[in-house]
Amino acid sequence: MHLDPGKLWPVAGVLAGLQVTGFSLRINREIAVSGMGDITWLPLADALNLVSLAVTLAGVFIPPILGIGSAAFATKAFGLSVLLLASYPFALAGHYEMYNPRSVRKMAYCPRQEKIVLSIAAMAVIVYVVLVSIR
Repeated sequence: MHLDPGKLWPVAGVLAGLQVTGFSLRINREIAVSGMGDITWLPLADALNLVSLAVTLAGVFIPPILGIGSAAFATKAFGLSVLLLASYPFALAGHYEMYNPRSVRKMAYCPRQEKIVLSIAAMAVIVYVVLVSIR
């Protein structure tokens, strides 16, 4: 199924709004943390959200504006963006090491739980790209 850009853009616009809102909340948290004198960083989970936003903008909005690409490409890019965004909260929970209630957070940049979720997300992205490439 391929949606024409006129039907896809409102949905993709909502998705981009969610992505920006989620990122803004995270940035505000990091600003608050820095105000307490703690270190700040951009977790890989948040980078996943930013990649999802980039795919939305670069795959759904920009090609039709420039008159390149196709409705099929925009639809596939939208699907990839949704897959990445769906992985984001799980990666964020992994970043905060919330999957094992008996563990203590180690404050590592990319803890094991986050790495596991990101690995699963990467495998899902590979499967998705392969499947849309052969269709």
